[in-house]
This record gives sequence, structure tokens and C-alpha cells, in this order.
Amino acid sequence: MASVAFFDFDRTIVDDDSDATIINKLREKKPPPDWESSNHDWTPYMSDVFEHAYSAGLSEEDILSCIASMKPNLGVQQLIRTLSQQGWEIVVITDANSVFVNHWLTEHGLLQYITNVITNRAFWRHSRLYIEPYMKQTSCPRCPKNLCKSEALRRWCSEMPARRIVYVGDGRNDYCPATSLPPHATVFPRRGYPLDDLVKKTLSSPNPQVKAKVIPWDNCYRILQELYPDIMVDN
Repeated sequence: MASVAFFDFDRTIVDDDSDATIINKLREKKPPPDWESSNHDWTPYMSDVFEHAYSAGLSEEDILSCIASMKPNLGVQQLIRTLSQQGWEIVVITDANSVFVNHWLTEHGLLQYITNVITNRAFWRHSRLYIEPYMKQTSCPRCPKNLCKSEALRRWCSEMPARRIVYVGDGRNDYCPATSLPPHATVFPRRGYPLDDLVKKTLSSPNPQVKAKVIPWDNCYRILQELYPDIMVDN
């Protein structure tokens, strides 16, 4: 029975937000479309962003170069390489999109270590980027329609039962899967980010929703040392 590590992408593998990176690049050309704060679905908004980027003249090369320029979180490359060498399944689960994630992982030499990427499908057509939802769910009120990470995690684990499970994330959309992890799993919330705050809040309540072991992280060397204390870190 294998071990599996689930990683969020934005603010977790990369020390940035891929969608925000493209929105900021678009601002150099023209104002991005307005975002309605009451809208719970981010993916249709990013479809509008990609349309604006195309009409503003941002090329495929411009967008991919911008994505590749995002810096990795400290220690994440050694962490992913080590887990792969130790026989772990490594799954990226993110509300970004397949073009951004696969391009960044390729450019930074990590795609070969990744077992699967669970995210919204994206594709190029006549130099315009399109995005499609990973799923269409209505059962989870915490999550957007296009992706409930708990549901995606459950699907994966039902097909590939795991001896050890870790989940590494930072944001509000990582809280839902954190609550679905079994007690023998470990959740690593990035210290000072929304997931960390939400986990702290539930752990201080009479009936905490997170049952897994919780270990906050500042950089990915902390995670590596927790999982493999005898391995020397690169820094």
C-alpha cells in the first residue's frame, strides 16, 4: 500500500498565485474584468480574464513566461524529489488550471515526479486560453461548483488506498479536504495563511472538524524534516 502526498499549487508549491500573476500582467495592457465579490465561482471569471488577455494582445508565450517566472516555495523541490524517491504518490490538487500547473512543473523540473494533477482543464485554441471546470458538484456548500477538493481526494483514495496520507496547503479551499482526512493522516497548513487560521479555530472548538495530525509549516524544509528527519536539507 503506497503513501500519498496531496499538494495545493498556489501559495504552496509556488510562492505566488498563478491567476493573480496573469491578472497583474493583464493590467499592464488593459483593466481586467470586474470581479463580483458575491460570486462563489472563480473559474468563469478566469475565463473572462483569458478573453481579455487575448483581446489585449497577450500571447501564449507572454502568459507561459509569466507563469514560469513564479518562484517555488523554499524547499519544495527537494521535498517533492525526496517523496518520489521514497516511493510516494504525489498528487497536485488545485483550483488553478492544467496549462499553468503543468507548464510551471515542467519548467522547474518537477513534472516527472508528479503522479497526477487534479485541476481545471485548460487548453489553447488560436492563441486564446480556454478553461473548463474539473467537475460540476452541488453537494458541498463550502466549495465552488468546479472543484470540491474533498470529493476529488475521496475519489483518489477509493481507487488507491494509502498507508500514509499528507495534505499540504494554505488557503480556504484547503480547509474542506483537511476536514475529510482520517486521524492517521497529517495536514500541513502554511503558517499565517487562511488554512492555518481555520484549523486553529476548529481545534479550539469543543468538536473540532479536523481529525488529522496538524503541523504548520513556514517552508517546505519543515515538512521534509517532519517526514524524514534523517535526510539532510539542501539549504
